[in-house]
Amino acid sequence: MQFTQDQYNTFHGQPFSLIRSIKENGKVDTAVVSADSMNWGEIFKIFFESDIGDKKFLGKYNFNMFDEDKTITRNYYYEAKEDNLFTRKMQIATDPNNNKIRAIYIETEKYDGHATMSQKLYYAPIRMIQIHQLEKTKSGKVNEKEVVYRFL
Repeated sequence: MQFTQDQYNTFHGQPFSLIRSIKENGKVDTAVVSADSMNWGEIFKIFFESDIGDKKFLGKYNFNMFDEDKTITRNYYYEAKEDNLFTRKMQIATDPNNNKIRAIYIETEKYDGHATMSQKLYYAPIRMIQIHQLEKTKSGKVNEKEVVYRFL
C-alpha cells in the first residue's frame, strides 16, 4: 500500500496513455485509454487486498531473498505457510544498486465454499499492470478474465 501511494504521488497528473486489453472467456477488447480517465480505485483495491504488511502477518510467510543475474535484480519472495491465507505468493524484484522496485508479482486464492477465486497480479512501474482472475465453481463452471494495461 505504501508503494502504491508513492507511485500515485510520483506520477499523478502525468499525461500517460495506456493500451488496455481485456480478455474475458476468450473474447478480447483493446483500447487506448488516458491515465486520467482510468478507475484507479478499482485497480488499487485489487492490489491492496493482497497486502501482507500488517503485523498480523508476521511469521505467516516463508521469506527468501535472492539475486537474479540474468535480470540483474534482487528478489524478495514470500510464500504463505497456511492454505487459508489470501495472499499465497509475493515476489518483489528490485534494482540491487538503488533498491528501486522494478516489478511486483502476487498470487492470491480464496475459497468461499462454492467457488475458488485465484488471481495473478503484476505491476512493473510505468510499463505494465496485469490482473488475471480465475474463478472455478464446484459445478465445474470456469470464469476467466485478464486485464492488461501497457504504458505507451
